[in-house]
Amino acid sequence: MATQVKMENVDRISNLPDSILGYILSFLSTKEAVATSLLSSKWRYLFALVSNLDFELDESSQMLKISTIKSFMCFVDRVLFFHNTVNINAFRLRCGKRVDSDRVYGWISAAIWRGVKHLRLSISLNFTLPGVLFTCTTLITLKLETNLVLNVPKDVCLPNLKILHLKSIMFPNDDSVESLVSSCISLVELIICNCSTKKCNISHNSLKVLEIIRSVLYGSLVIDTPALAYFNYTYSVAREYSLKNLQSLIRADIAFLDIRFDSHQTKATAFFEGISNVNILVLSSPSLKEALTNLPERVPHCILYQLKVIEISGFMTNKDCIGKAKYFLENATVLMKLIIRTVPFLSEEQKSSIYQQLMASPSKSKQCCILVV
Repeated sequence: MATQVKMENVDRISNLPDSILGYILSFLSTKEAVATSLLSSKWRYLFALVSNLDFELDESSQMLKISTIKSFMCFVDRVLFFHNTVNINAFRLRCGKRVDSDRVYGWISAAIWRGVKHLRLSISLNFTLPGVLFTCTTLITLKLETNLVLNVPKDVCLPNLKILHLKSIMFPNDDSVESLVSSCISLVELIICNCSTKKCNISHNSLKVLEIIRSVLYGSLVIDTPALAYFNYTYSVAREYSLKNLQSLIRADIAFLDIRFDSHQTKATAFFEGISNVNILVLSSPSLKEALTNLPERVPHCILYQLKVIEISGFMTNKDCIGKAKYFLENATVLMKLIIRTVPFLSEEQKSSIYQQLMASPSKSKQCCILVV
C-alpha cells in the first residue's frame, strides 16, 4: 500500500527530457508557458525552449493603466532575455501607440537575430522598422499591419520569403512595391490590403496568389506573373492597367467599387482582356455590370473559350442584371456553371423569376448549370 502511494506522488512529467517538455509547452500561449516557471525550479526556465512567441496588448480601452503597459513591456523583455539560446520559429507582436517605440524596435531586432521564420506585426505605433528586417535570410512569412510609411531600402533581399501580407502601409516612392517584391525570389503569395502607392508594379516568376484589396493606386497597375493561379482585385479602377503573362490564371475575384465614367468602363474592359485565360470568374459587386457595357460588341477570349464557372453577387431583378447574365450564357461556349447570388432582400418568388428567365435564354454551352441563391 505504501509503495502504491509513493508511486502516485511521483512527478512523471517533470522527469521527461527538456526537449519533450519544451514541445508540450509549445501548445500553450506564451503567457501560459511563462507561468509554468512558478511550478518548481525544474520548470523555471523551460519556457525559453518554446520557439513560437505571441505577444499582444489590447489598448482599445481608454482605462488601460500605465502599470499594465509597463508590465507588458517588462514581460516581453524577460521572455526575449531568457530566450537567447533557441531559434525563434514564429514571432507575433500586436500593440498600439502607448508602447515604447525603442522597445518595439529592439524586440523585432531580437527576433530577427534569433532566426525567426514567421513574423507577424500588428502595430499602430509610429516607428521605423529595423534595417536588418529587409535582409533577413530566414524569413518565410512576413505579415505587416503597421500604419507606417515604408521606405524600402535599396539593398533589400529576402531570398526565402514565400508569404508577404501588407496592410495599412503607405509606399512613398514609385518603385517601392516593385523593389520589395522583386527582392523576394521565392515569393508565392502576396496580399496588399488598405495600402497606398503611386505605382504598383508586380513582376514575379513564381508568384501564385495575388490579392489587391481596397488599396489606393494613384498611377498604374502592372502585373507580369506567369505562375499566378489566383487573383483578387477589390477597389476602384486604376488609371492604367498592364496585365500580361497570366496564362496560368485559374480563378479571379473582381470587384470594381467605383465606376462612374466612360473612361472607367473602357479601362475595366481592358482589365478583363488582361485576364483572358481565367477559368473561374467571380464578379463580386453590382457596380461591375457597368464595366461590361461595351462587351457585347467584342466578346473577350476568356468568355468565349476559357470560362467554366461564373459567379455574380449582389444580383437584382432589373433588366440590366438579367441582360448581363444572359450575355454570359449566350457567349460562353464552355461554361459549366453560372452562380447568381442575389441581394438579401429578394423573395423566393423573385429568385424563381430570375431562374426562369435565365433558363429560357439561349445558351452556347449545353452543359451549363444555373444556380440562383
